[in-house]
Amino acid sequence: MVSIRYVYISWGEAINMSYKLTSKILESNYVPDTIVAISRGGLIPARIISDVINVSDVHSIKASLWGVGGRISDDVLLYNVELPIRGKKVLVVDDIVDSGLTLTRIVEYVKTFGPEDLKTAVLHIKPSSKYIPNYYVSRLEEWLWVIYPWTIHEVIYSIIYKHYGCDSTSFNINTIINEFSRLTGVNVDELDRRSLNIAKHLYLDVLCGEE
Repeated sequence: MVSIRYVYISWGEAINMSYKLTSKILESNYVPDTIVAISRGGLIPARIISDVINVSDVHSIKASLWGVGGRISDDVLLYNVELPIRGKKVLVVDDIVDSGLTLTRIVEYVKTFGPEDLKTAVLHIKPSSKYIPNYYVSRLEEWLWVIYPWTIHEVIYSIIYKHYGCDSTSFNINTIINEFSRLTGVNVDELDRRSLNIAKHLYLDVLCGEE
């Protein structure tokens, strides 16, 4: 049943990868004055990095190619913000680089604010990416759908909706977990049932309301 290959990164794995990413940055003797997190994927790795290297000047930019339900925009959706980074060393952080379009667009935008230097860091690089960040933890040899703990509810309901549409609103949580595992090969038995139930209504109500 699984055609796309999926991999789930647990909270423990994601935190350890963020520490490894931090070590790579420090080993290169690059200590940024400012960190810019790409929202939402880069928020948690950026916070961990900032904690380790004691950088309190952290900003975020919202940008994405992906939407709820797996919809893809024709261009990077970038929400402009002012960044007080002129003359500063900047580190831009995201969780993964897929095509490279988002990170490329963000780097171009951040440079308009006149930083002294700018480097990029991610946890994973997919083989489809045309942009290679300065720092990364894992370079994937094949295209995988990487599911982070901070995206798990969105991914579950996007995939369930894609296969079952609004019929999935009648599924109980055990059915949702079992069907998601069958479709992706990812075991999510450890997830909190209460949060899954809350997310079920919030995600599926939005998706079914758009039909």
